[in-house]
Amino acid sequence: MNRATTVTILILLLCAIAAQGIPIPGTQGRCQCPQTSSKIIPPKLIQNLKFIPKGSHCETLEIIVTLKTGNKLCVSPDARWLHIITKAKKGARQHN
Repeated sequence: MNRATTVTILILLLCAIAAQGIPIPGTQGRCQCPQTSSKIIPPKLIQNLKFIPKGSHCETLEIIVTLKTGNKLCVSPDARWLHIITKAKKGARQHN
C-alpha cells in the first residue's frame, strides 16, 4: 500500500471511532418520553413495564407503562410507587 492510501484509511478509522455514540437524527436519536408523570397507576391496570436505559439516544432512564387498555404512559423514574412495584416483582421472581 502506498502512503496516501494508508493515511486515508487511518483518517477514516479515526472518524468512525469518533462518531460512535453520536445520536442519529430521526426517531432513534431522541427520547421517547419527552414528558413523564408520577401519578399512581394501579398495578391491576398495568400490562407491561418497559425500561429503556439512558444512552446516546436519551440522557435519562425512560420507563414506559403499557396499560391493559393498550394505552402507553411515560412514568418518572423517581416515582415512589414504581419503586415499590418493581421491588415486589423482583421478589416474586426470586420465589418462583
